[in-house]
Amino acid sequence: MPLLALALAPALASPAADADADARPARSNIVLFLTDDQDQMLGASFPTLGDATPMPKARALLAHAGATATRFYAHTPICCPSRAELLTGRYLHNLKVRPAAQPRAVSVCMHVNESRVLDHSFAASLAEAGYHVGMFGKFLNNVPDWTQPARGFSAWLANGGGDYIAPKFGAANLAFAGIEDGEVQYGEDAYTTSIVGNVSNEWIRHVARRQPERPFFAYIAPKAAHEPFIPARWYVDHWDPQWPSSEPRPPNWNCSAALRRGKHGNIATQPMITAEAARVVTGVFKNRWRTLLSVDDLIGHTLATVESLGLLDRTYFFFTSDHGFQLGENNILMDKRHVYDWDTRVHLLVRGPGIRAGSEMAYPATMVDLAPTFLSIAGVTPPATMDGRSLLPLFVEDRGDGRRPLEARGGGIGQRTRLPPDVQQHLHAVGVAKAYRAAWRSEVFLEYYFVDDNDKCVEKCSTTGQWPHYI
Repeated sequence: MPLLALALAPALASPAADADADARPARSNIVLFLTDDQDQMLGASFPTLGDATPMPKARALLAHAGATATRFYAHTPICCPSRAELLTGRYLHNLKVRPAAQPRAVSVCMHVNESRVLDHSFAASLAEAGYHVGMFGKFLNNVPDWTQPARGFSAWLANGGGDYIAPKFGAANLAFAGIEDGEVQYGEDAYTTSIVGNVSNEWIRHVARRQPERPFFAYIAPKAAHEPFIPARWYVDHWDPQWPSSEPRPPNWNCSAALRRGKHGNIATQPMITAEAARVVTGVFKNRWRTLLSVDDLIGHTLATVESLGLLDRTYFFFTSDHGFQLGENNILMDKRHVYDWDTRVHLLVRGPGIRAGSEMAYPATMVDLAPTFLSIAGVTPPATMDGRSLLPLFVEDRGDGRRPLEARGGGIGQRTRLPPDVQQHLHAVGVAKAYRAAWRSEVFLEYYFVDDNDKCVEKCSTTGQWPHYI
């Protein structure tokens, strides 16, 4: 498969696959798929609008073959803080710059003191534990130097989101893929999700074959479904006849001033949505789904790659989004930055050893719980500075008596696989499953600080000029 092919082709089985399977590492591999602005409540994710979804592969390979968290939230509904919380396992107030004492040398990203993130993420702990850790796609919205990997990442193709078409990345340690260190600028025929998908899959094959005894963590973060919502050219006109003709329109969609009276912030003062503005919102909804078609290809391609290497029974897959989005609710055409469900509640799908196919996890959790979960899978004790807790004991099934089996369903639908040693050790350390779950939190903590106005047209929307990719 050409490394930079625009379409993601299915991975082909390798002649070395059987040998790789025999030599697979005892510790678990981990793959994280992280999208941008992908809300759960408005049909861009799971649960979806009936059977309609732009991501049937993700639904089949992750939701149906793994577990769905039904109460998972972004702690902060905006990009940089949420991603910093995921990387560090810490709440925003523990990462936040204090303006009065801010040193000039500190790099700040939406209130986040990046010095508390770049050298203190779960990647650093995983690298110390012997993991290969690769970063592919959107990291934080800005860092001082994109060509310098954050601590712990042994492979790096990263940017702050960049462009859908002709993207640019900072690159390091990707010589195996023919990519030199430094800035990498792709041409006008390149689509960012395909670049991220192809390079990350090439890296997985590279590290799994070169050092099969070492586990890997692949952080795969395409730009979709972020503004300006540009699909790949092969999906630009695609719309399945079974899909809805417009975005969901609950009672608070374009609701009256009387219904919004008393709401916080700028919600009470929003005008009514005009017919032209409504067309823009519907166009945004459709193009968001079209961008996710490429993400679905990426997910399917990655699981095929891992399967071809014989590593499915040693790999945990996580799929989530940095936060949600809104499309007309409370008369705000499009954006996040509010703490309503559609801005904060996001999907989390998890597949791996010991996780029952088609199961649900209903305990409330947030982005800060992912880093300690990753470390626990790797057999690393999360540092005391982390605010989150491991989700693994909530996902891995038990026998009904509070104890989990050494052999459990999880490698695939209907298959049984032995739990990896580090996972067994972690589950033993946390104690009886019933007690761990009983001590879990009953609600989540959300946190947001003002980050710029993001005004959108409402009364005088033009379908040309400012909005070329929105309809």
